[in-house]
Formats: sequence, C-alpha cells, structure tokens
Amino acid sequence: MLSRLVREHNQKQQAVRRNNEQLRKEAVQTVSEVTDSLADTLNERVSTILKTQREIESEARKLSSQSVKYTKQTKQWLSMLEGFNSALKELGDVQNWAEVIEKDMREIATTLEFVHKGLLKSYFILISLEFVIKNFISFRNDRGPDDNCGNIDGIGRQ
Repeated sequence: MLSRLVREHNQKQQAVRRNNEQLRKEAVQTVSEVTDSLADTLNERVSTILKTQREIESEARKLSSQSVKYTKQTKQWLSMLEGFNSALKELGDVQNWAEVIEKDMREIATTLEFVHKGLLKSYFILISLEFVIKNFISFRNDRGPDDNCGNIDGIGRQ
C-alpha cells in the first residue's frame, strides 16, 4: 500500500510537473506573444514618430531655405525702394532746378519785352549822349586850354 501511495504520489507529481511545464510553456508563449504585440505596437509608434520627425526636419529645411530666399528678396525690395526714394529726391531737385530756370527765363523775357517796347529808345538816347560827351571832351582836348571855343558858357579864359 505504501508503495502504491508512493507510486500514485509520484504519478500525481509527474502529472503536476507535466501540467506545470505545459502551463509554463503556455505562459512563456503568451508572454512572448504579448511582448511581440507590444513591440510591434511600439515599433509602429516609433516608426510613425521617426517618419514624422523626418518630415518635420524636411519641412524645417524647406522653411529655412524659403526664409533665406525671402530675406534676400526683401533686401532686394528694400534696395529698390531706396533707389526709388533717391530718384524721387532727384526729381524733386530737378523740379526745383526747373522752377528756378523758369523764373530766370521769365525775368529775361520780361526784360527783353521792356527793351523792345520802349526802353530801347532810352538806351539809344543814353548812348547818343555818351557819344556827344566823348566827342565834346575830345574836341576840347584838341583845342587846348587857351581856346575860348572849348568853354560851354562862351566866356573865354583870361
């Protein structure tokens, strides 16, 4: 009876061991499947994150390139605007110069009109008087100091 009990006990223990081994294998298999599933899920997420990171880096490079391009374009626009402002200033200077020239030309035209209308007569009268005076002085100088003909008042020198 004892040997039967020992045998039954050993058989039960072997059955329990086989059952435990089977359960352990199933647990290892289940843990392996869960681990693989978690790893796959994490790998998908990591893959998605890495893909998104690459896309962000690519977009950042594009943005940086476009920023440099727009900065250059803005500098060109500023340069053109400065040139435009300079041209406007020059046009203002040219306009001022033209206004001064126009004023001077009007003064010259007015002067020429006066000369043409009647001041020319006065000018000729002045020139005639100057001619008469020069001839009179020349005549007087030619006659000498003792000649009475050179006196305007007709009184001779004594």
